Amino acid sequence: MKPLSFTLLLLFTLTGISYAQGPVRDAYPAASIFVIDFQSGQQYQATTDAAILFKDAFVNLVINTRTARMYGSGMVAGHKSVVITQADPQANGNAFQLSLQNTFSRQTTVLYTFLYNVDQNTLYFYNTGSRNWVPEVVQGNNVLNLNACLAYGKFNDPNAQPVANAPSDDVQQDLADTSNYDAPVDTAAIVDNPPPALPDYQQPECPTDGYLWQPGYWAYSAPGNDYYWVPGVWVAPPTVGYLWTPPYWGFAGGHYVFHNGYWGSSIGFYGGINYGFGYVGVGYVGGEWHEGHFRYNTAVVRVNTVVVHNTYVNTTVINRTVVTSRASFNGHGGVVVRPTPHEVAAMHERHIVATQEQIRNQRVAREDRSQFASANHGGSPANLAAARAPERTPAHNMNQRPSGNNPASRLGTNNNVTRNNTPGNAGTTRSNSPETMGQHTNSHETTGAKPNTTPQSNLAGGPRSNASSTRGMAPNTQGTHGQKTNKTNKAPKQNNRHENKKQ
Repeated sequence: MKPLSFTLLLLFTLTGISYAQGPVRDAYPAASIFVIDFQSGQQYQATTDAAILFKDAFVNLVINTRTARMYGSGMVAGHKSVVITQADPQANGNAFQLSLQNTFSRQTTVLYTFLYNVDQNTLYFYNTGSRNWVPEVVQGNNVLNLNACLAYGKFNDPNAQPVANAPSDDVQQDLADTSNYDAPVDTAAIVDNPPPALPDYQQPECPTDGYLWQPGYWAYSAPGNDYYWVPGVWVAPPTVGYLWTPPYWGFAGGHYVFHNGYWGSSIGFYGGINYGFGYVGVGYVGGEWHEGHFRYNTAVVRVNTVVVHNTYVNTTVINRTVVTSRASFNGHGGVVVRPTPHEVAAMHERHIVATQEQIRNQRVAREDRSQFASANHGGSPANLAAARAPERTPAHNMNQRPSGNNPASRLGTNNNVTRNNTPGNAGTTRSNSPETMGQHTNSHETTGAKPNTTPQSNLAGGPRSNASSTRGMAPNTQGTHGQKTNKTNKAPKQNNRHENKKQ
């Protein structure tokens, strides 16, 4: 198999993809993908742009594994085809199965089967000898394909809420829809034009001991057809010992893909973006957890020392700035860096999605037209950062801010916690029936993670691929050449972002 011919970028997503502008070229038209219609329970062949993006990423991921090369590269006579099917969501949550099939003399056999679990961002190989699912080791550039699957894998999420009506033509009405105000929004988007440059701004003082900094970032509203700035804010972590990995935009396949932020015990990859205030492109130097309390490095972040006493000064990190660019995306034309081994390892750790405070902070920004890039004509939005997240009240008072709380008193209040690593829906615990027991793995990185299924057979009565040629998996590389992007003017350069924050 040839090595990867293009670079895909890391990301975390929680809802369906919002795709803006431009057709998608199918790199593997010989492969077919079948998904579940959750209204009828039947499978159908998916041909949407979102399905094609995921299908191509999944094929790229599989064919670049050692196992696939070993099982699929032999000189076997017959007609080969690739079929991807969505797995049973009751047993596996959001997961997809890929099978390489060979047909010869009217008999079809399966050469290998893989399963990718979107909820876990983990790839499994079905070992026919032991009849177990075994976590597949993903290495090198193929890690980028793994996370491209994560970015695109929510297009038919069984946990996603169906939309009863098409978006209204009145964009402002759509933006003001607050029927589920604490639900995540705009968590996965694919856009043709790049996000604006990062603005310069002053960090407000940390108002309460135990709060952690979430840097501001550009999000994208599909109904608004524009980027909007989500202000930086101090928030309570969902649990002691966890740190925030910021979201980022990555350029992949001619499009800009949004990768969600998350809470975890280690800082993961955030595109090498220098958000400032301790987020210098790799890791975090603005503070650390020590014996159940967060200590703030006041050489980097600002705190109210009247109420915050767990501080220290480490000036050695000031000259360790990894990235000096104001670009807000990773990839060609932006910040060109790859994840470190430590960041790759952090990807496999237990994660918690954005808290309700963070979600409200984003939704308030989404409702404010002055936060949108087009409303500022290249300038900076008025609200760049805040000491606290806005409080959503029954009276819809957007100006109220929550009172300070010790994060220890908030443990267990986050409804978005991924409580275990089972392949089922995040945040739920499933019991294994006798039919699905005995599929344990020996991987320490995926402890407790075991697909609750045996490979779905497509050999009799199931969906079949219309693939042709036994070597029909060469990618179509004509997809994104010549695409135009609408460049956004950079914000006026200031020095504030470099004071007491950008190391």
